[in-house]
Amino acid sequence: MKRKAGITLLVASGLAAVAVAATAAATSARPSAPAKAQAASASSLCTTAGIGFAGPVSGPAAFLGLDQQRWASTFLNFWNAGKAIPGVPASLKRVKVKLALIGDSQLDPQKAATVGAQMLSNKSILGMIGFAGSNENLGGGPVLDRGGLVYITASATVDALTRKLKNLFRIVPNNLRQAGVAVDYALKHGQVKKGQQAMVVDDGEAYGINIASDAQKLLQAAGVKVNRESLPESTSSATADFSSLAQKAVANGAKLVYAPTQVASDSQLFTQQLKSAGYKGSFFATDGSFDSKSFKFPGAYVSFFGADVYRVAAAKPFVSYYTKHWGKTTPFGAPNFVAAQMLAIAISKSCSDGTTSRAEVRRVLKGVSIPTSILGHPLAFDFAGDVRKGPARGITLWKIGSNGSYKLVLSD
Repeated sequence: MKRKAGITLLVASGLAAVAVAATAAATSARPSAPAKAQAASASSLCTTAGIGFAGPVSGPAAFLGLDQQRWASTFLNFWNAGKAIPGVPASLKRVKVKLALIGDSQLDPQKAATVGAQMLSNKSILGMIGFAGSNENLGGGPVLDRGGLVYITASATVDALTRKLKNLFRIVPNNLRQAGVAVDYALKHGQVKKGQQAMVVDDGEAYGINIASDAQKLLQAAGVKVNRESLPESTSSATADFSSLAQKAVANGAKLVYAPTQVASDSQLFTQQLKSAGYKGSFFATDGSFDSKSFKFPGAYVSFFGADVYRVAAAKPFVSYYTKHWGKTTPFGAPNFVAAQMLAIAISKSCSDGTTSRAEVRRVLKGVSIPTSILGHPLAFDFAGDVRKGPARGITLWKIGSNGSYKLVLSD
């Protein structure tokens, strides 16, 4: 996943609840601990350990980063108070964890590299939550890798990330997994069959190109003919026009159009232009279009790399806490609760002998697993499809109803 300017907010009342003061505080990327924390000792870190958070906490995508940061803070509130958390054994001796640094990477790889250096210079930090986007990880990840700091992303899904970045873990499925769920569903429900035509359209960005290529390969492996297209997504200065692609889909007899993009309104426009051209087949969008205010075309499908925490019973007390403090959340937020949880467990286990280090936390994290989570499924960094780093489950597929509401049709 990668977000940038032009994104239409999901559940605006929740996402737009961005306090100016909170944004201003976040943008500075200043440590919340005093300077002496920079020289934290191995033993003192087993009393109170620091973690960092990096994401877009200012700018057009601040709704995303602030939501993610707030879910990490929600976890820390419950963890440090000794309250029950799904997947955390009661016998675990918890080390208190503080959010020592908030880095405003703004979905920008150059800014992410700067934030990465700031994380490394704060010696109280044993691990980081982030970066939010794939390009951020490609920019800031090498800095963290060189410095030996482990980091967990809860929203970057480009397949190759965990192969390229040695200290990166992620707690959401990669693009291949998401594309596979959508393609399998379409094939099993007869929306496209062997020998028939499909159109796959990417948005010209790393995220869209990667997941579109995954879908194309899966469709072709099933004997479906694929017409591959690319059209740059809308920006603040230019709106994409899908009319020629819509006409081409009709002319070629396409039964399915698969079109990942990071701009939900583009999916809405594409489906409208397909309808105007006389298209009668299915339309599948991906997580970048998971926005019920901007993408609400009846009958279209949209996949997402996580669960709807409003539907997960185990998440109820945490959703209530979040709602009380910040209002409605986005689908991109709650995975950061689990990212913080995996990191806190690793830190606590690494302190079994009274001392810890970044290297020790990195080593322990590889073996951390939880039997359940607020996302509604177990999690471990051990499935082969993501270089032994990531969950084996966690994709949801939604169908848009006649009134624009999203109906869950598959949870895998």
